[in-house]
Amino acid sequence: MTHFIYNQLMRVLLPFMLLRLKRKSRKQAEYGFRWDERLAKKTLNIKSGGALFHLASLGETIAATPVIKAFMQKYPTTPVTITSTTPTGSEQIKKTFGDTVTHCYMPFDLPIIQRRFINQIKPAILVLMETELWPNLIHHTKRQGGRIVVMNARLSERSAKGYQKLAKLTQAMMRNIHLICAQFEQDAKRFEHLGCNPKKLKVTGNIKFDTQANPKLKQAALELAKNWQLTNRPVWLAASTHCGEEEQILAAHKQVLLFHPDALLILVPRHPERFEPVYQLSSNTFKTQKRSELTANSPLSTHTQVILGNSLGEMDMYIGLANFVFVGGSLVERGGHNPFEAACQQKAIITGQHLFNFADSYQILREQQAVQQVNNEHELAIQVKHLIEDSDYKNRLALNAYNCQKQFQGAQQLSLQLISQQFKLAQREKRSLKILQPAFRN
Repeated sequence: MTHFIYNQLMRVLLPFMLLRLKRKSRKQAEYGFRWDERLAKKTLNIKSGGALFHLASLGETIAATPVIKAFMQKYPTTPVTITSTTPTGSEQIKKTFGDTVTHCYMPFDLPIIQRRFINQIKPAILVLMETELWPNLIHHTKRQGGRIVVMNARLSERSAKGYQKLAKLTQAMMRNIHLICAQFEQDAKRFEHLGCNPKKLKVTGNIKFDTQANPKLKQAALELAKNWQLTNRPVWLAASTHCGEEEQILAAHKQVLLFHPDALLILVPRHPERFEPVYQLSSNTFKTQKRSELTANSPLSTHTQVILGNSLGEMDMYIGLANFVFVGGSLVERGGHNPFEAACQQKAIITGQHLFNFADSYQILREQQAVQQVNNEHELAIQVKHLIEDSDYKNRLALNAYNCQKQFQGAQQLSLQLISQQFKLAQREKRSLKILQPAFRN
């Protein structure tokens, strides 16, 4: 009954979801294209029995890429489909995998749409990333004989309460899932509380501990630091920021400039549609330049106080340019973002207090004295000033973050092993089904 209500609600919401895409396209044109994929009307010419990986957005795509590449290397003849829900995730998939995979947007989770989509692909295995649990996607994959794995699964207390409100629907999903690779013990316990059989739960750790920087972008950072004459300037990065957060970061930077007038802030909003509004916000107070406008013929001005990072796929380069990093989504209630992109480059890390999406990871960092937490713009300014003025403190914090990450690595390899096991089981089941089908017909 709950599944029926969910489906009826999704049917009612479909026009509004399309309208939302239309509105988003005013700021980011890519949302206005490829609706045939979101409605599963695009023909996908792909051999059945492959693997389907769903990676919602850019962050999940970057984190899952090593596992997917390793899977493809292990099973070179297996067709792989990768889906996303955001243009930034889609662009990263195309950039990373090119024509070696089939790629499209994940269709809306309506019964007829997901049935049409899954019937085209007929995957032997569906791998969902983190919390991308869609009832009809899971139902129709199981219905046509595919196995379902949730990789790097996380479930905050807030999200668990939300799923609990739809207990029967959630329990049905849990029954259909074959394996959940939970990040931490607390995540596993929450999934079990929602109805997942403990035998289907494995604690693998967070694959983002295995994050590695792109060597080409690290080298680009070294070259830009020389070309932009940043060697002797204090440079800090505010990464993956959100609405309501940039104001606090800029206010903190204003306080820092009173003591260090040559300090440079690299400000990188999480979503591309916000690049221009944030640029205007910064330009009202600071001498601001856009990353996209910095070229060999138009270098960084020595008077520039803020660089607006309005490019995609260059986060490793921004981190390489900075002396230390503030990880956004944490001064406002967005739950925080991945700190290990900074840790792997041995950078000191600052964060806000809203960390529910990465609660266990940040707890480990705190225990290892590998992160500094602030509650507001004033505390942020004090921490930035401290890191600029005390290099021993900055280096100690950075080294602790780097060592902490190294200590907890290994989730990628374990996840790959478990996914491979489920894929082999799926292949055996499909072979058995083919053998049995003639007997049933006779």
